[in-house]
Amino acid sequence: MSRFRYLHSAWPDAPTVYTAEVLVVAGGGGGGGSLANQYGGGGGGAGGLVYSSGITISIGTSWSVVIGSFGSGGTHAANAGSGSNSTISQLSITAVGGGRGGRGSSTTSQPTNGGSGGGVGGFPTQTAGTGTSGQGNNGGANGADVAPFRGAGGGGAGSAGSNANGASGNGGAGLSYFGSYYAGGGGGGSGTTASAGTGGSGVGGAGATTSTTNGTGSNAVASTGSGGGGAAPVSSNPGSSGGSGSSGVVVIRYPGSAIPTAAYTGTMTTTNDGTYTTHTLTTSGTFSA
Repeated sequence: MSRFRYLHSAWPDAPTVYTAEVLVVAGGGGGGGSLANQYGGGGGGAGGLVYSSGITISIGTSWSVVIGSFGSGGTHAANAGSGSNSTISQLSITAVGGGRGGRGSSTTSQPTNGGSGGGVGGFPTQTAGTGTSGQGNNGGANGADVAPFRGAGGGGAGSAGSNANGASGNGGAGLSYFGSYYAGGGGGGSGTTASAGTGGSGVGGAGATTSTTNGTGSNAVASTGSGGGGAAPVSSNPGSSGGSGSSGVVVIRYPGSAIPTAAYTGTMTTTNDGTYTTHTLTTSGTFSA
């Protein structure tokens, strides 16, 4: 009988029900590319961001988690990629992947809609990508920009991307949760002169500034679901590439010590600051308590 009591009470002080906050961020879109001596590429849109509180985790809970992949940066000849969705099916949560930035060299290479929309490339007549309500914001448009035409910023979870209007557009702001920023938009690439747009909240990729040899946009900060920076034109052929967005992430936080039986079949980092336990999931898998 005493042996049974010992096994049954291996964690005698551990609760059986936990109340958690859950953050789900989709993959960010890639920044648009640029043809030599042409126009700047648009910044990629951030992945959609969904925050929930009051989520119950009981011992025996099991969640199927999909972490959205990032969109690759575009080239002078190919469109950038959009980010993909992040999901937790048991909670009916779907964060929508970020839209790609517009290519600077073609009117047919439009930015796309997403969690946050991609910014337009410098080529006239492109239309900014739109964001998903409650998850993100629109990408930036051309505004009243004149030659040299610059790229606009991708939308972020906290604000829309800036229009390209006398300057390259900055990426839309991300949002801060648990001490870190997520889902910033990518900055627009410069035209043949002027500076590039900044990435949103320091996690979106910065746009590139024109150069004789290298106009590649910056990649977004890893595992933040942010957009990549737009490319800038170079004087040497064939052109330059936009930066890649970054993969999504799921963050689970609850008060107290870690659930003794918590496990994940993907990549999970667990921290405790003395008040909260935080699980950060960066690849797809099954979370169990």
